[in-house]
Amino acid sequence: MASLQGFPGLPPRGEIALCELNGVCCMRKEFANISSFTNSTKHHPSINVTRDISTTRDEGVSMYLEVEDNLLKRLTSIWCKQGFVEALKVAAEPQNGIDNKLLMCTASYILRVATILTKIRHVFQPHLKDLGPKLTSRYSHTRNWTSSPVRYLAWHPHTSKIAVATADDNVRIYSSDSNLVPLLKCSTQKGVSMIAWRPYSVSEIAIGCEAGIIIWTVDPNSTFTKPSISNATILINPGHSPVTSISWSPSGEYLVSACAADYSLNVWNPSGGEPCIVRRVAGGGISHLTWSPDGSRLFAATTGIIFRVWDTTTWQAERWSVRGGCVQTARWSPCSQVLLFATEEEPIVYALKFVNATLFAVDSNLPITAVPVIDLTRIELIGGEVAGGRVLDLQWSPKGHHLAIIFKDSSVVAVFNTNMQLTLQISPCCFIAGIENEVPNAIAFQKNFDEGACLTIGWSSGRVQHFPFIYKVAQSENKSF
Repeated sequence: MASLQGFPGLPPRGEIALCELNGVCCMRKEFANISSFTNSTKHHPSINVTRDISTTRDEGVSMYLEVEDNLLKRLTSIWCKQGFVEALKVAAEPQNGIDNKLLMCTASYILRVATILTKIRHVFQPHLKDLGPKLTSRYSHTRNWTSSPVRYLAWHPHTSKIAVATADDNVRIYSSDSNLVPLLKCSTQKGVSMIAWRPYSVSEIAIGCEAGIIIWTVDPNSTFTKPSISNATILINPGHSPVTSISWSPSGEYLVSACAADYSLNVWNPSGGEPCIVRRVAGGGISHLTWSPDGSRLFAATTGIIFRVWDTTTWQAERWSVRGGCVQTARWSPCSQVLLFATEEEPIVYALKFVNATLFAVDSNLPITAVPVIDLTRIELIGGEVAGGRVLDLQWSPKGHHLAIIFKDSSVVAVFNTNMQLTLQISPCCFIAGIENEVPNAIAFQKNFDEGACLTIGWSSGRVQHFPFIYKVAQSENKSF
């Protein structure tokens, strides 16, 4: 089993790692220039989310004066935007009951009854204790999702452009071949949890948010940087919010969505706009989904100890359970034969192996079960930094040679070398640390990086770093994946 032992040390204090080319290449942070080592990211967009947010913040300022609405209009507005319970809370406030004590008393009574019923419901359905943004933050793969400048990163599967969701719930699209940065925003797009580009489409991108799913069509030839809401399709299913995970089928025909407060798995045909609910399943709400690259299987984690691997031909599922907590994150290998996953409570990565739609043991000498393949127990590095602990997110490079891991309580990214011949082989590659007090909040591998693998890291400062791994010729021709 691989571990965090045997990794090269972090760069000396004051230096920053820029790329991996026969070893990690570093420079002093004030002179850092990746072009000194490689031109592979020369045309990649320079992204600083904090700077980009500040330059667009004033554009949303209203030109109209606010008008004080009467209580009934305020309650109606809050009911529509935030729900019945929030409207009751406002109506029950003493300052609002000066002119209508009957309304205040009635709202207070209904609110107490609702609170009692909610507590009873939470006894039987504990995963519903957190709702809205709290639920999204609870199951997000982004560190400090509520306050993080970068909430999600998503590279297009075929072209060199990346979508970045930010703390202001806007999604910006950066491209290597254009200086224009389209900005996707609308009133419905709040609490953005995940982004997914539609395969075989240059312009369609799905955004999971608090209300449901918004599918934007962004014309790559347009000179307008702010597409209107007419370019968006909104998919909403009552009871299926907030959406905590989305995943396109590899063909781009279907989109699946999950809500941690909903037991049902929703499969959407975006052209039709109506979901086909596979079924309501036990084990808790569905928190995380990921489709295998060959489209034959769909992984679905629940908010409990149960997870399922669905056969997308018959829509029958294999049911698995973990020892404690729930599955935090999971990733398929590029060949769809290996599934790696980590739970929220253990510093261990497990593996399941599939061959020709049949489940096999990762090691032929072991029974068919999930096998621990990486021990991520926390260790202290020479400089005093701590690496490892509970996993927040896994990302596997498209060619299958690198596995990047970020943690819930560590400021470094751990990257492993991976290969699979007769058995899965995992070995240390490098640690990546930020500048000064930065921590990694989100990571994503570029899908079409010809020179090897390129890991994009969204740091807590708002800085977005492209970290390339340049492969040798012999490695790039490896056909094991």
